[in-house]
Amino acid sequence: MEKPAAVGFKKHVPNIFSLTRIIVSALVLPFLVVGAWKVQIWIFPAVPVIWVSLWILLMATDKLDGTLARKLKAESEVGALLDTVGDALMLLAGVFCCIWGFADLTTGTALFYTGIILVILAEKVLAYFVTVKWHVFGNTLHSWPNKVFAATTCVVVLFWALIGDVPFWSLMIPLTLMTYAVIDEVIYTIRTEKYDVDFRGHGLQKYVTRAAAAAAAS
Repeated sequence: MEKPAAVGFKKHVPNIFSLTRIIVSALVLPFLVVGAWKVQIWIFPAVPVIWVSLWILLMATDKLDGTLARKLKAESEVGALLDTVGDALMLLAGVFCCIWGFADLTTGTALFYTGIILVILAEKVLAYFVTVKWHVFGNTLHSWPNKVFAATTCVVVLFWALIGDVPFWSLMIPLTLMTYAVIDEVIYTIRTEKYDVDFRGHGLQKYVTRAAAAAAAS
């Protein structure tokens, strides 16, 4: 017997959790940059230990709101949006805290790095509008390239916080991964007009065309 949809307070629990993550990312993470609270850990001489601990907690609970929504049968469009916003804001807050807070960069270098982050965001916006063009509504595709980008960026931010710097080569890692993910997503989105995929899989995979699928079904 299928579990009934959540009612009352239970149906709001995942959204409350998502909002909490958004508030922590937008307000608490930047606040913790201001306070020193730096200690030496192993080979890292000045680790912002409280900030790092909170970042690890945010990473560890990344999928908890979605899991709660599925367990409680409380999925909603608002919940999905809050989940996406929370994940994006967490990454942005972590990146900007490191660039403008922990790294000893010149203003010019920090602005240059910020420009690279804006390029990454522009790539994602491009993919969104391609989806709107081909499918009327926008889609935040949770493909494996996108997931690899998000997970890798979380680790890269942790690395930046530990060393107190943002090496240029390490900034190229999320830029490269997002570029690949966007190319994959754009190809995928366009091909769903012809192929029987319906927002599953990856753009670079081989798919059975809708016509071939219909012929096989008949």
